[in-house]
Amino acid sequence: MCYYTDQVSSNKALEKRFKAQAKYDETMAQKGKISGFTRAALPVITQAKPSLIQLIPWGLIPAWASEQQAQELPQLTLNARSESLFEKASFEPSMLKQRCLVLVDGFYEWQQVGKEKIEYLIQLKEDGPFALAGIYAIWKNPRNLQWEPSFSIITTPANELMEEIHNTKKRMPLILSEEQERNWLAPISTEEIKSFFKPFKSSAMKAEKVHKGGEQTQLFA
Repeated sequence: MCYYTDQVSSNKALEKRFKAQAKYDETMAQKGKISGFTRAALPVITQAKPSLIQLIPWGLIPAWASEQQAQELPQLTLNARSESLFEKASFEPSMLKQRCLVLVDGFYEWQQVGKEKIEYLIQLKEDGPFALAGIYAIWKNPRNLQWEPSFSIITTPANELMEEIHNTKKRMPLILSEEQERNWLAPISTEEIKSFFKPFKSSAMKAEKVHKGGEQTQLFA
């Protein structure tokens, strides 16, 4: 799964890496370890506006949601399983025309060792921000009639590295290579979308154990 990300890069670094313009004040962007359960907004590039980087809240609210559902669903839609994306009412409408890139510097996961949970920060060996595959929706708030976007991060079965770390659920976010990013935002068929649903290669990733004091020690290379 993926419920916590690491956000470090400046707007300038994101703009350079993703060749898009950040359309928000940098002081509005949270930095450091971010929990999806806080409804945090992360930098996202959408299929509708591929030249822009926007801050969008994490936890997808489908367009059809009632006001009550809009309060409850975000806690349940932080992630979307690749195996059932086209079967879930919350996600299926977004798959063909509302895909997005979620820009992160890393993500956190926990390894179960006996009764202990050991935290790891997972990044790419090639330092810098990278993209997770996501989907988004736009919900109209009936109270103020404002259109509110939100997103979910797609997950896949774990690769070898993530099987060792996330050793209970054995899941990981769908990481896109730089070559895949623009294709993910392009008009493509259902079968082409499904071809993306593969774990990222372990050899391009690294993981560091996070000590309670915040210090990190590299374990996997």
